[in-house]
Amino acid sequence: MLTFSDDIMRENKIKTILSQINLNDLEVECYLALIKKSPQRASDLTKALSTPKATVLAALYRLSDEFNIVKRSKKKNSYLFLVEDLQDLVRCLEHQQTEINQNKKAIESLLPELRSMQSYEVNKPKIYYYEGKEGMKRAFEQVLEEADEIIGYGSNEDDVKYLPKLYPNYYEQRVAKKIPVKAIVPASPFNIEETLKNEIKHLRKAHLIPAEFNYPIQINIYKNTAVFYSFEENFALVIKSKPMAGCLKKIFEFAFEQTTKFDHDIRSKKSFDQKQVI
Repeated sequence: MLTFSDDIMRENKIKTILSQINLNDLEVECYLALIKKSPQRASDLTKALSTPKATVLAALYRLSDEFNIVKRSKKKNSYLFLVEDLQDLVRCLEHQQTEINQNKKAIESLLPELRSMQSYEVNKPKIYYYEGKEGMKRAFEQVLEEADEIIGYGSNEDDVKYLPKLYPNYYEQRVAKKIPVKAIVPASPFNIEETLKNEIKHLRKAHLIPAEFNYPIQINIYKNTAVFYSFEENFALVIKSKPMAGCLKKIFEFAFEQTTKFDHDIRSKKSFDQKQVI
């Protein structure tokens, strides 16, 4: 048998849940009053809740017009309000979830425009640490959300080996967003084949370097951001700093230029080997 204390606890629990679907305190009180007794006039609730009629009417109109969990009908010169179907609460939540999903997609589509409007400089660097495969995946996806061009170092073979659920679809997503890449790539057999076969398709300008320079590390530099991925240690470090990204870009451009001969020799040897096989 429920005690008075039990009734209070149950009602408080219901109030807490209802407040989480964006009902304010008065709207919750009105709704509960209509569950206990329906239909009622605004004047009835005004007396029961000791609240001005205009304020109660505003709450009732919001419950009926915005949330659609209270019905109203006109009788003579006043409205009667009632809770007709408690399932309307579930329908209200489903409607809110649909709107949230639509708004989320709209905001996501606006992000590039919003970022282009963001002209102020942030003095303090921002550092983000992502751990585990899901964390690294999120760091890669963040690059796609923000970059207009990527430069750096990395191995296509490591991409596929360590993050098979992300690659090679990641390349297709990057190409769809028209984000080009300029990269220094260690010349493992896999990377040579991937570079020669898909360089144009994947919007990638690569300089191949000797295979002994292969490390399970990837570096992406774009805009004012540098991202360091350590595949074996399973983490990614994102540093948003204009001076750091600018310095790394200059170092990379110099390194890219200095690897031109390595790249030419590796491509020439591969071409010669293929002719020999034929």
